[in-house]
Amino acid sequence: MRSLIDFFTKKFSLSSFWVRNGLAVVIIAVVVNHLALPESFPLNESYKFPWLSILISIVLGSVIIGIAKLNFDYFKKKYFVEEINVRLLLRFLLSTLGYLSLFYSLFYLVVVAIVNGVEGYSIYYFLTGFFVTLLISVISIALLFAKELYQLYRFSSIEGKLKVEHGGKITLVNYNEIAFVYTENKIAYIVKTDGSSVYTDFTLNEIEDKINVHSFYRANRQTILHASAIEQVQAIENGKLSVRLKSDLSQERAQEINISRYKRQEFLNWFENKL
Repeated sequence: MRSLIDFFTKKFSLSSFWVRNGLAVVIIAVVVNHLALPESFPLNESYKFPWLSILISIVLGSVIIGIAKLNFDYFKKKYFVEEINVRLLLRFLLSTLGYLSLFYSLFYLVVVAIVNGVEGYSIYYFLTGFFVTLLISVISIALLFAKELYQLYRFSSIEGKLKVEHGGKITLVNYNEIAFVYTENKIAYIVKTDGSSVYTDFTLNEIEDKINVHSFYRANRQTILHASAIEQVQAIENGKLSVRLKSDLSQERAQEINISRYKRQEFLNWFENKL
């Protein structure tokens, strides 16, 4: 029973992009369609539950989010992790709207034919719905990805060096030289790809704020990993993962890193994108 509860908790957690936004689509569809027409308003004497319009709104909203997410993931993996500029952002937006326009056109033709027949086609209603859908899509894309795009832009604009302070000394460490970061006795250590360590006066949270969150992963309270430092990932008891670091990088207390079952899927998704 406990394993079943853990399964549903992990699969349907609100931290999941799809679950969180899918729930938002359902709520918005129900509320908007109850307010759209007088006969759909709950206090109206001739109230009828607008199940068909709600269903259509849910399908349309889900597809908008799905297409936008898939296209964003493609652009992020191929372009955004390296550079973000106005040209790339416009290319992402216009390509997403292009896919959505194609879907909406087919969606309109099919739904109208099923509900009202061929004689129900109207260029006025088609264009009205088309432009409203594009407007909603632009707003949705901005709300869904603005924060992540800002983080990607902020980190892509960094010159590629982390300024490390310790004991009054300042050391510049290239981001591509960082294998992983760990903390011990409240001191954060940066382990470089050549196996050497750099002491810092930072906390792990402060270092996490300074590095590219798409290149590094916060494995637990003590460790931040770069994919290049990982030698092996293995499933262990209670749904957890054991991450073995490369032997030429491993410190005595940081050779094996455990990933909790709650972060398991998030870690695997991150690691898969680095391969």
